[in-house]
Amino acid sequence: MTPIPAGQEPTAPDSAMLLAGPRGRRLCLELADLAATAAAPDPDRNDFHSAKIYAAHTLEPGRGPSASYAGQGADASPLPNPTAAEVAALLDALPLPVLSEAALLQALTATVNSARYWQEPDGEDILAASAPMRHALHRVAEHLLASPFVAWWMAPLDTAEQWTVTFVDDDSRPQVSAKGAVDTLAQWRLAIMAEEKDAATQRPADPTANWSGEWWSRPPSDLTNSTRALGSRGPAGLQLVEDGFSQLAAVAQRLQTPSNLRIYEIDSPEAWAQLCREHALEVTASKRHDWYRTTGRHGRWLIPDWSLLKDKYDAVHLTMGGYLSTAGREIPVDGTFSTVLAGWDPDATYWLRDAVHWAEAGQSWLQDQEGPVWTLQGSRRKSLTTPARSDWSWGHGDYRGQSETALLGTGDELWERVRADVLRWKVKTRSGFTVNTPGPVTEGARVNVTASFLGVKVVEPVEVVAVVDAADRVGFSYRTLPGHPVSGEEAFIVHRFGDDVYLTIRSLTRAAPQQPWRILFPVLLVFQKLVRRRYLRALR
Repeated sequence: MTPIPAGQEPTAPDSAMLLAGPRGRRLCLELADLAATAAAPDPDRNDFHSAKIYAAHTLEPGRGPSASYAGQGADASPLPNPTAAEVAALLDALPLPVLSEAALLQALTATVNSARYWQEPDGEDILAASAPMRHALHRVAEHLLASPFVAWWMAPLDTAEQWTVTFVDDDSRPQVSAKGAVDTLAQWRLAIMAEEKDAATQRPADPTANWSGEWWSRPPSDLTNSTRALGSRGPAGLQLVEDGFSQLAAVAQRLQTPSNLRIYEIDSPEAWAQLCREHALEVTASKRHDWYRTTGRHGRWLIPDWSLLKDKYDAVHLTMGGYLSTAGREIPVDGTFSTVLAGWDPDATYWLRDAVHWAEAGQSWLQDQEGPVWTLQGSRRKSLTTPARSDWSWGHGDYRGQSETALLGTGDELWERVRADVLRWKVKTRSGFTVNTPGPVTEGARVNVTASFLGVKVVEPVEVVAVVDAADRVGFSYRTLPGHPVSGEEAFIVHRFGDDVYLTIRSLTRAAPQQPWRILFPVLLVFQKLVRRRYLRALR
């Protein structure tokens, strides 16, 4: 067990503490959305989800109730405009299911991914902060904190299971930095002071001015940082990443840590403020614009001086509870200064001294949107739409499942043509899409499909997860990759019954975790229906 510094007592979480933080409120809102999905008898009639989406759309900075959705050839119609109180009333009526570990991780991933400290809170964060919703979310927070899966959220650093994560574009292994922590922190301090000096003379003093800079307050990224392992799901640092870039591959390596480490635990806003009281740097000129947008405060700002704190602490650990209650809010330090915890992933530990080293060879991981989760490289997920099977059930979590079949015609000549066409992406390309490979499809291949709608081109990255090429059944399925407008899987299958030739389209769809696609999901479902009609005619 890592000793807690003298005078620092661990803070136990409660619902008020959780709902005081923007990320804590967002997590409860994400969990409420999952509860609504579980309770909805029909995926197309989820009153809470629809009301939440429309209310958030209205509250989104730069948007308002006058906005509308319009399809080609249709008159624009105003969006529904539910109030926060109306959304809260729908939440009050929802039953709260027993939390699963997978559902909680899904909600946490969405919560962390949606954090943004360089601009105004998004519509869902604004909705969650409203008085009616905070009152309604109290029940969700209490339900969450009663779950056994949150027991580790306030636990101190687990020195036995610390893993570094390096995101990579290929199979190369990360290199150990030749620069030590002392040099890294000294150079960081000089850079912070230089930026503050330049900002004081070159940037406007008005915090509302359209200006942005380095908004984060975590230690420098060149330091070693690590997270605990989440069992077979891998290190927390694979999934719980702020301001991520849809990374597809990573190398994780376990750290070997010595005993008697001096670890500072950030488990509350007060614990973060205390670091600034011990050693701080003023960053008012360089961060006033970004932090005004995210907090609404006009005043002077501090961040911890990590170059001096290294003399007292070997590492600083941000607990999950500390992240949810602290990140993204104004935290008073004294009567003059405040601070913001920004850019620090939950459960991450930054090592201020060269006290650790890698204990073993790295593990390679690939991202899989079934969850979304990460899987060890080489253990590719099986297809959920099973193109090799004639029978299929789409009971896969919160996906919307659909299957449609169309008669293409009869005869051997037609069969030979369509069995070749389907494996060369003809269903997609004859429906208005472009594909960056001519085919034929191969299992494991990653492909960029480009859609064009109303003059806008959208790249949809996918991975082929199954291919079938039998005497009377030919086709394939692909899953979406990060960056795709939706999350799920689709299959195109041609098959024979006697002399008749059929095309079957199967799909599993749910909202993508990233914005703006998440909020546009209702519109994308309408587009999906239109595209499916083209699919069914594509091979005739």
